[in-house]
Amino acid sequence: MTPRKLLKPMAYALVALAFYYFLSELYKRLGDIPPIHWDAYGVLAALASVLGVAATIALNGYMWRALLLDQGVAPSLPKAMQIIAIAQFGKYLPGNVGHYAGRAALGSAVGIPVAVTLSTILVETVWNLAVGAGFAALALLLFSRALLPMLPYSLGPLGLGLLTAGLLVVPAIAIRLFNHFFPALSQRLGGGKPLATSSFKTSLMVGAVVLLGFLILGGVLKLQAMWLFGIDAGHYPTMTILFAASWLVGYVVPGAPGGVGVREAMMVLLFTPVVGAGAAVGLGVSMRLATMLGDSLAFGLGLMSRKVL
Repeated sequence: MTPRKLLKPMAYALVALAFYYFLSELYKRLGDIPPIHWDAYGVLAALASVLGVAATIALNGYMWRALLLDQGVAPSLPKAMQIIAIAQFGKYLPGNVGHYAGRAALGSAVGIPVAVTLSTILVETVWNLAVGAGFAALALLLFSRALLPMLPYSLGPLGLGLLTAGLLVVPAIAIRLFNHFFPALSQRLGGGKPLATSSFKTSLMVGAVVLLGFLILGGVLKLQAMWLFGIDAGHYPTMTILFAASWLVGYVVPGAPGGVGVREAMMVLLFTPVVGAGAAVGLGVSMRLATMLGDSLAFGLGLMSRKVL
């Protein structure tokens, strides 16, 4: 069997292993999960979690439209958000690519060329990987006390600012280098044209939107920890960095619908030293529920908007 044919069963084996690990931790730590506080703050945290996830989907619609505008395609902002909201739910289909196929199909129905959509998806993916990988690197540093024991604060505002700026421009540079050194592959992926190279303004905006999405999800996680479970441990920057690293692993592992199981397993591994094993398991479950409900809310609003858009 060729390495390419081995990739799929290996990916599914990894997903199954992650599922087993998380479910075993859930069973083992069930009694250690902090009780949920269903007071006014707990209810607000739950509502804010769902709305926060839905807000990140709206941001993705805004980002996609900006990338399309750079390619000379100009759908209305509500239409772009509608397509993203409806297609996003496809990530829960096996293979973890249903949301991309759905976006291409829905976009084609309103006159957006499939090649352009695929090109913008590749650009968007590069930004997600770059920002997520940056956070993952910070997570590794966070656990290396010999290197940087108090990462979010020892870097300082200047260090964090420079790091953020670097994350925002790396993808633009990477795409241009890819187009230069691999022109044939670039044209194949771009539907007969080189991969889209966005303007500097759009590049900064896209990077900022991806970063903002992670910051929102980090805030959602912190609210859940504080108001749902009564957990004081873990600063907001730390929670954001560790969640982004967990998200990245779920994002890149093929075959995991929406990263289900893989993200939760990583959250248990990364958050246990910060909040404890029981709380890490509880947060893994609560964030997954918030993600699914937020995706469902966006999907429902997208379907409803088709009556007026």
